[in-house]
Amino acid sequence: MLYAIVQKSLTPPSREQLVTAFRALPELTDYDAATMAKDAFGILVERLPMDKAGRLLQALYAAGVEAEMVHHESLPALPAASPIRRADITDEAFVARDVLDRPDPVAWENIILIAAGAVNLTEFKHTVTEKITYRPSSSHSAVPVIEYEHGDKAEDVARLRLDLFLSVEPGRYQIAAEKFSFDTLAPRPGSHTGSSFAAFVLACAARAPGALLNRGALGLTKDSRRLVHYPGRHAFEEECVWHLWRHYASRSRDASPD
Repeated sequence: MLYAIVQKSLTPPSREQLVTAFRALPELTDYDAATMAKDAFGILVERLPMDKAGRLLQALYAAGVEAEMVHHESLPALPAASPIRRADITDEAFVARDVLDRPDPVAWENIILIAAGAVNLTEFKHTVTEKITYRPSSSHSAVPVIEYEHGDKAEDVARLRLDLFLSVEPGRYQIAAEKFSFDTLAPRPGSHTGSSFAAFVLACAARAPGALLNRGALGLTKDSRRLVHYPGRHAFEEECVWHLWRHYASRSRDASPD
């Protein structure tokens, strides 16, 4: 059976703490520790056999990192994302709309987790470069010829994302702010995508008091101008897994007989 090492809180461990702890296992390097220090969002290491997971857990505690060892199978798989580009917010429900503008209401009590943040992504932009070359002609003079070179250029961008995890189908709605219409909210003078996104997240959080909030959503409830940045999609989704794992583990403990 394989195990995962998960944090007891979302306080990121330092690089030095991880370097010290990772020396407990020869296959973990200082480079792994440096990478993990940037990408530690609840789950530190996955798929370790019991003996190695136990040794690493002890080393983490000795380095001052509070964590626990859990069966890897207990970590929930995230439901497939259902992208939406428009939704209505009512007092009774979050109303997603499909491409044909058909409503799909979800009662607020069926929202388990609200996850928001600025996620760093690598996107590829198609480029066309104009190039002029000269070719000889029959009159022994050079004739200019325009040629076009096509390519793809990688760009690192921060994109605003909001995921709503549901206890009913479809399981997960996903909003990409740059493609979403925020016309549900009353327009404000000088408003832009960032402020509209924050207002939308706060409107959802206010109507779903029982929902868990990731660090990004929680940060907006404290300061609507503050966006938590995630180093990549993996970190954003890993934190979602951590929250959902704790949610289901808590429900399992509450349901078990004394």
